[in-house]
Amino acid sequence: MDLIYSWTPKEYCNFLQGSQLAKIDDFERQVQSAWVAGIVSKQKKSRKEPPAKKYFDAEKARKEILSGIDNKQQVKLDFTLYDQMREELKTFNWQLVEKKS
Repeated sequence: MDLIYSWTPKEYCNFLQGSQLAKIDDFERQVQSAWVAGIVSKQKKSRKEPPAKKYFDAEKARKEILSGIDNKQQVKLDFTLYDQMREELKTFNWQLVEKKS
């Protein structure tokens, strides 16, 4: 844990990106092996099977991860309800609340 705290934010983003890419590689190998095993185990081979890419497009997933780290999109948050709650709590009478013991 101390090792992660010593990293810069860029190193941490690279670590997360690498772990996500490793998961994609692992999943791609699993899909390919399942696809090959399915072709080998079939008795009837006259029908052409779709490629493993139909089930999982690893290139697309890699592009999404690589572009997502660099192009961080700002999420617009709406704090109107939070601000309204804070204003209401300023005038709230806490003595009316039953204390649990």
